[in-house]
Amino acid sequence: MKLLDYEHQWPQLEASANPFAVMIMAHLKTKATQGQPQQRQQWKWHLIRRLFERGYDKDDIRQLFRLVDWMMTLPDELQHRFEHQVTQYQEERNMPLLSHMELRAEKRGEQRGEQRGLVLGSLQTARESVLDNLDARFGEIPPALVETISVIEDLSLLKQLRKQAVLVDSVEVFQQFLAASKAE
Repeated sequence: MKLLDYEHQWPQLEASANPFAVMIMAHLKTKATQGQPQQRQQWKWHLIRRLFERGYDKDDIRQLFRLVDWMMTLPDELQHRFEHQVTQYQEERNMPLLSHMELRAEKRGEQRGEQRGLVLGSLQTARESVLDNLDARFGEIPPALVETISVIEDLSLLKQLRKQAVLVDSVEVFQQFLAASKAE
């Protein structure tokens, strides 16, 4: 039997406490709302709210929520509104989907990601600085040198290279300095 065959059984699906009914409804409404993000958001909200109201335990709600959320994707703006709606609903009814421990872990993960992004941004900026200085002073830079500089992960070395790019007399002298620095 195909899931689409359940379309005419919508009232029975709505009345069912079976978690598979939620998945079937999510599938049917995902198909029915292709190209209609506003309607998909409404149906997604309807199905998620139903999880809370059906009395499923927290683990079942979490698992079903993830599946419905994955299946019924929304554009970023609508997803943000949807998440706000879910958060507000949970706060009003004092029934958090995520425990405080999960929220703290999520926050730590975000902070680590931000820190990693800052480090990567600093590295990229330092690499570009070295290459910009070399280009301004000597014109075209050998592709092998660009490649070598593009993979350097040491910020202090990149700072030294930036200074040397301004001070050296030629690209060849710069390459010698780079080779000596990497050998250390």
